[in-house]
Amino acid sequence: MDTLKKAGAMLAHLDLFHQMRDLRGLLQLAAHMEERGDRVTLISPETITLVGAEMSAQPALTTSKGASIEAQTAYRVLQGLKGHDAPEYAVTREELGALNARAVADLESSDALRAFADTLTRIGAAPTTDAPERPSRARRTEAAEAPSEQPAA
Repeated sequence: MDTLKKAGAMLAHLDLFHQMRDLRGLLQLAAHMEERGDRVTLISPETITLVGAEMSAQPALTTSKGASIEAQTAYRVLQGLKGHDAPEYAVTREELGALNARAVADLESSDALRAFADTLTRIGAAPTTDAPERPSRARRTEAAEAPSEQPAA
């Protein structure tokens, strides 16, 4: 099966990938809160408000590591994790961590993840398939073209 067919087989799992990306955003938000010393964040569909030594409110925030978290996405994910509608959600770092841990446990036991594992098995995408071969070819090509006097980065 060629690479394009394998990639096409992954299309059925886009919802799973998006869900995982969105949950990762909440983990990044919790880490950002920890880094800033924030105790609570208020999340509405329009704004993420961090409450700590400094208070900031914005429609999206970028962490020191470059991760971007959108208020609308964080709100939607929290709405699902908390299981009720509210104009805004207030969460502490600890609660955010606990909600994420529960969501990861739910994902690990989900039909969506089992279906993804079945797809990987069906297309033969074991972690070692093709992976060692491509980078080594690229390195040999780069090594042959690159001048040997370049300093190490």
